[in-house]
Amino acid sequence: MCIICRLAAAFKAVRQDRISEVILKYFLIAVILFSGLLRACFANEAVVPTSQAMLTVEVINGTANGTAVTDDEVIVQIYEHKQLLKVLNGKVVDGKAVFENIPTGEHIVAVTRAKHKDMMFNGQPVILNEEEKEFLANVQVFDVSYDKSKLSIQTHHLIIKLQPMFLEITEFMQLRNSSDMTVSSKERDGQNRTIVLEITLPKGFKNLNPSSYFEADALVITENGFYDIMAVPPGEYQIAFSYTLDITSAAVDIFKKITLPTSSFMIFAELGQAKLQGLDQAEKQIMSRNETSMEYYKLSGLAPNDELAFQVTGFNVNASSFQTWVILSLVFGVLVILAFLKIRSQKG
Repeated sequence: MCIICRLAAAFKAVRQDRISEVILKYFLIAVILFSGLLRACFANEAVVPTSQAMLTVEVINGTANGTAVTDDEVIVQIYEHKQLLKVLNGKVVDGKAVFENIPTGEHIVAVTRAKHKDMMFNGQPVILNEEEKEFLANVQVFDVSYDKSKLSIQTHHLIIKLQPMFLEITEFMQLRNSSDMTVSSKERDGQNRTIVLEITLPKGFKNLNPSSYFEADALVITENGFYDIMAVPPGEYQIAFSYTLDITSAAVDIFKKITLPTSSFMIFAELGQAKLQGLDQAEKQIMSRNETSMEYYKLSGLAPNDELAFQVTGFNVNASSFQTWVILSLVFGVLVILAFLKIRSQKG
């Protein structure tokens, strides 16, 4: 039975006089008119003109004398206001993949990718304006190498800043792949993930926050640092990440193992009354930033497996002060409970 019929039956069941029949009559008319209006609105929304636009994705191998891109998979993701509308898949024929009847609009964008040698490569986003009917996108791919000797660090900055209860450390690295091939790795972890770029961090690091280059899903955090499972395309890339070290003793040890050839390694220390010790072999200068004293250390020509070990000293942390803090916290907690019980008893 339809909804309108059920409503009518319900009203007839409870009607008591002629007035109920009149009310029922006008109510049914209103329901019929409203349902018709809803059908018209949904019908108007469902009418979406079919676009006749065409997107051509050219796939180019940037490796000299590289392998053919024929039959490489091409993926096109269509977004509107950052919301995914649809995903299109195609194959490269004669150096390109063609997609027809793609949607266009003021806020519609196509993101293109191509898969070559089991590696995914991204192209530049394409804005799909309504005024145009043909669009062109380019995706550059590379053959894959497992020779990690082509990877190096041009400059590596390590910035140490003293906070009330911890050290805040930020690292900036300029990663370079000097070849014309994407560099991956044959080294794999226990879950068969490639270990491409490995970075060691001081013992006890917390709050790792990658802010540039890395993708969160491609990072694996370990007890000694983290590694990236993504291959490195040719070119130079800016890496940035930060983390913290708790201050639990008079000296905080910082240990770094170099994993790639590093041309220049610089340490900036903004420590107030604390001191950095253990880098006597480095060039040392005193800088001023915003009227704040900052020590500057420079090391050059570091090789893989070189180790840097130094300390930040001068902290007034001891067991008695920690015990005092714990005792004060317990006393404060007891006072709060007693105050709560007293207020509760007065209300009773």
